[in-house]
Amino acid sequence: MIDTHCHFTHEDFDPDREEVIARCWESGITAVLDVGYSVATSRASVALARRHPDRIRAAVGIHPHEAGRTTEEDFRAIQELSREPEVVALGETGLDFYRDWAPRDKQVELFTRTVRWSRETGLPLVIHDREAHDEILRILREEGGSELRGVFHCFSGDWEVARQVLDLGFYLGLGGSITYTNPRKKKGRMYGELPLDRILLETDAPWLAPEPERKTRNDPTKLRFVVARLAQAQGVSEEEIVRRTDANAARLFAH
Repeated sequence: MIDTHCHFTHEDFDPDREEVIARCWESGITAVLDVGYSVATSRASVALARRHPDRIRAAVGIHPHEAGRTTEEDFRAIQELSREPEVVALGETGLDFYRDWAPRDKQVELFTRTVRWSRETGLPLVIHDREAHDEILRILREEGGSELRGVFHCFSGDWEVARQVLDLGFYLGLGGSITYTNPRKKKGRMYGELPLDRILLETDAPWLAPEPERKTRNDPTKLRFVVARLAQAQGVSEEEIVRRTDANAARLFAH
C-alpha cells in the first residue's frame, strides 16, 4: 500500500516522526512519497528520503500559497534539488483560488515555470488545484499537453473535470476527503466510476484524516480507511484496490 502524498517533514510530526514511520511499515504501508511545499520542506523531504532509501521518495516544489514571496533564488534551489536521486516528482505546485493567500498572477507565474521545468526534466507534477480547475488545465494544455505527466492531488473536481484530467493523461489522487462524501450522492457515486488504472492513494498527512478518525492527526496508517471506501465504491476487494493503485504509483513515479 503506497501513500503518494504525505508531509512527514511537517512540525506536527516533530515529537514522534520516526516512531510513526516505523508503525507505517508494520501496518502494511510499503512506500511513501514525501512532498515538499517550500524550499525548506523540500530539502527536508530529500533528507528524509536519504534516511529511508528503501521506502521513502521525495517530491520538491513550492506551494501556491508561497508564490507571493518566492524569489528567483528559491526557484533555482528547487531546480537543483530536483536533480537529487531521491526526487521522483515536482510539487506540491499548482493554484489555489479558494484561499487566495498569494496573488493569482504570481501563482500562475510560479506554476507555469514549474510545468516548464517538468517538461524539461521529465519529472511528473504533483498538482494542488483548489477552485482553479480551468486555469490549471489551460496551462497544462498550453505548456506541454501530452508531454507532461502527474497527479491532481486531493482531486476535488466533478466528473467533467475528471474527464479532462484523464484526457491529459494525468492521475487522480484520492484521500481522506472521499470518506466525507455520501456514497449515494452524485460525487460519492463518481468515485465508483473513475478508472482504477488512473487512481492514486494518498493521505496528505498530517491533514485530512479519514472518517472515522476525522479531526485527528493523519498519517499513512490511516490509508486503510480510504482503501475500504474506494473498494466499496468500485465494487471490488480492498486487495484489488491496493494492487492496482500500487501499480499506478510505480508507473508514474518510476525514476
